[in-house]
Amino acid sequence: MHDEDFCCAVCLDFFIEPCIIKCGHSFCHLCIESHLNITEKCPLCRAFPGNPIKNRQLESLTMSYISFRNLSTSYYERMKSNRKKLVLQQKALLIIYTELSDKPGQSTELHNLVKNVQDEELKSEIRRQVRQQVGIGLEHIGDLEGDTVTIRLKSSSSK
Repeated sequence: MHDEDFCCAVCLDFFIEPCIIKCGHSFCHLCIESHLNITEKCPLCRAFPGNPIKNRQLESLTMSYISFRNLSTSYYERMKSNRKKLVLQQKALLIIYTELSDKPGQSTELHNLVKNVQDEELKSEIRRQVRQQVGIGLEHIGDLEGDTVTIRLKSSSSK
């Protein structure tokens, strides 16, 4: 066995909560979810991935290998960090798309999305997700680096 056998092709590190997709490739849960927020293709073979499914057998094998190599402490810290990132990402996307879907055909400024959010990490993630989603599910007017950028759901005619 080699380290590469237990590594994600996206982050190039040991699998954290591995998921398998339709084409048979496996990735960390956070890695594939983040990738699928940008494109709907497998990062390796470009096939349509379907919904990621937790790969419990690969998770168990990875955990055994991590334990065997005495890497458990750093692995669990990374796992904790990944879970936090995934939750932040999901909350940010929920805030963005809930706000915009409540106003079909209308737009909003980025500062309206973050003004009632108290958590600075979540504010930062909302800004990051808006930049990532432009061209995929969002359109924008103005500078993406500023809070005064206006965003709206991407219209079906501009796809």
